[in-house]
Amino acid sequence: MVAVEPSPSPDPYALFSQTRSAVSAARYPDRIDYTIDVSGYAGSVAKTNHYQAIDRVDTQMLKVGAISAEEEAAQPTPHGVDVKFVAGICFGLCWGIVVPVGRPVDSQDLLGVPLLTPAYTFGMQYPLTRRTSSQTDPIVEGLTVIAVVATQTRDYTIDFLDDETVDDTPVYHLRFTPLRNPKKNRLRKLWAGVKDHLPRRAIVAGNFTVAPLVDVPWTIDFAVIDGAPYIQRERADAVLYMPHRQVVRHAQIAFEGIGEGTGFMNGPLIPSDATDTALEEPASH
Repeated sequence: MVAVEPSPSPDPYALFSQTRSAVSAARYPDRIDYTIDVSGYAGSVAKTNHYQAIDRVDTQMLKVGAISAEEEAAQPTPHGVDVKFVAGICFGLCWGIVVPVGRPVDSQDLLGVPLLTPAYTFGMQYPLTRRTSSQTDPIVEGLTVIAVVATQTRDYTIDFLDDETVDDTPVYHLRFTPLRNPKKNRLRKLWAGVKDHLPRRAIVAGNFTVAPLVDVPWTIDFAVIDGAPYIQRERADAVLYMPHRQVVRHAQIAFEGIGEGTGFMNGPLIPSDATDTALEEPASH
């Protein structure tokens, strides 16, 4: 009887390079409209906030309705004096700073206003300008770009764990150990499609830019729409001890109704109060 040697494991660095190339080559519409659903338990009370949002991919501008649908429907009555000073500076663009005076109104946002896009890729995209459907591939006439090549110092030790399935899609499962700067290099596990190399699930060590969200692991689920990866949901894998002694369990952020935008957002686009915190992703990713 002849012993059959097991097949060698695939090169995990080559697999991750293929994923980064596939993510970098993905095309997004010039404009993406969607709703952000932030949910969880504040203490023992289930709470959900819905926010309308637009990602203008063509101009790299993100707009989110600062008032959730639930807050707009409730129309709470503030207590005390409600006076605000507004200051602005314009250099082509105007940014408003709103500073409340008097007793602040308790925020109805579970985690903060989510300045988020479902097209975020958690460092899996090569550091190039994201292409849109209006941009062409050929750089020199007659030559087509077939891959993205980049050389850089490794940020992780990567291990191949197994071939698995996620939502009936065959995937390869990788584990990441950061070699430097673990607060920036947050990937810890990745499940990417065997055929298209696009991400289907990831675990990151920390999310967004503020505590305690940056201090707990998160599970990220992706959907592939028209050949491009979009975040479906982000789930905190630990209890969040928020400011003002608020405890949030089972925190989740979901992106719903993702589609190519054609009209105007229905709700108002206004800046958040200075007392609000905003959910943002690191711009370097």
